[in-house]
Amino acid sequence: MSFKNIFDNSGNEAGSADKSAQKLNKDTPGAGDVSEAVRKLESGRDPWLVRQTAHGAFDVMGFLGPLFQNAQDAAAAQRQVSEDPGSTSKMASSSTKAFGPPKVSISDEDMPKLEDLSKLIANKRSYALIATGLGTSEGLAVDPSRNTAYVADRGGQKLSAVKVDTGAQRVAASALGDLGDVEVDRQATAYTTDWAGGRLLAVNLSDGTSRKIADVPGAFGVALDTAASKAYVANWTDGQLIAVDLPGGRKTTIATGLGQGIAGVALDGRGKAYVGQKDNGGKLYEINLADGTNRVVATLAGASTIRVALDGAGRAYTIDRVNGRLYEITLADGAQRVVASGLGTCAGLALDTVGGWIYVSNGQGQLWQIDQRAAQALGGVGKVVP
Repeated sequence: MSFKNIFDNSGNEAGSADKSAQKLNKDTPGAGDVSEAVRKLESGRDPWLVRQTAHGAFDVMGFLGPLFQNAQDAAAAQRQVSEDPGSTSKMASSSTKAFGPPKVSISDEDMPKLEDLSKLIANKRSYALIATGLGTSEGLAVDPSRNTAYVADRGGQKLSAVKVDTGAQRVAASALGDLGDVEVDRQATAYTTDWAGGRLLAVNLSDGTSRKIADVPGAFGVALDTAASKAYVANWTDGQLIAVDLPGGRKTTIATGLGQGIAGVALDGRGKAYVGQKDNGGKLYEINLADGTNRVVATLAGASTIRVALDGAGRAYTIDRVNGRLYEITLADGAQRVVASGLGTCAGLALDTVGGWIYVSNGQGQLWQIDQRAAQALGGVGKVVP
């Protein structure tokens, strides 16, 4: 059915109703002025009641007639618009010239509520506390193929393995020194840093044994390039990024002058490393691995960007240990926002891009699992609570 037929039919129906109302108004005794017939009818009854009833009915008939006429006129106008859309465009153009372009204003009341977020992303939860009792975490890695997160306990000098679906945990290795960070490869080997001892260690996750790969003074953050058989280590003390050959241990200084307190390291797989700085302003650096040149991507005022994780889609996540917050940063322009808070003295960060999970560990021995889609949603996750 065409728009013309729709509006023609509605106009015809309104026209028929209009004629019926006119006929009823003309033929009904008493319609219009109060007639002699109405006066005779009312003479034997309570005049107030009859007048309220009869005259009210006449008033209704007087209202319906113009109403049906207006409906008929509206149908005709709608038909004209359907046949000539240009008339609507001209009207909208005139309104824009008179009043200017429409302005959009979003208030706090318009923002999605935290309790509605899970419904908006069609997921039952946006975050969960996976495990507790993990000591003073100072680094975190995740192996999706084993459904396991590895949490570095600096105070206990141990590495814990946690099943992310059940929270079951066990000590994977111990006596690892002043643990600063951990990364895992696909061959059941973890690489950990010993800050006080200035070492990069390889840990056999099958039996818990460990061995030294290289002496790296101030070793703190670590990232793996398994394709190139290299580990990249952040020298907290001297502000350097150092490449270490695996398994030989040969060292190459990639970048210097980054300032004291550089911590987390992440690789984009395209020749760039991203390094977070806990001290001196909470900076996120981008470093060209080919020549060591660097730039500051973002500065998080009052924050400590102790760890960095990349999602492969132009975004970095970093945690603010001082304020217990998770940040999302756009690498192209440094735009940043807090997507989760309430994370305690968080010091471990890992990203499972396959499963869509962000993992955060803290100094209170907690391991959090956060839905990455929830973090990207408007407003983010908000405050997490146990």
